[in-house]
Amino acid sequence: MLIKTLIKNIWKFLDVLLYVLGFGSIVGALFLWSPIAGGVGLGVALILTGLLIDLLPRDK
Repeated sequence: MLIKTLIKNIWKFLDVLLYVLGFGSIVGALFLWSPIAGGVGLGVALILTGLLIDLLPRDK
């Protein structure tokens, strides 16, 4: 039971880490291409993150 809980927590951490790294690499590439494109990409990433946080089910 302890192993299952540990694996579940590690999996959640990896999900968040890969999400942040994925958006970070996309926004970083857009900033290298153009500062305006980077700003737009950062805005889109923040909007999508906010929507995702609002739509996720809450654990009670």
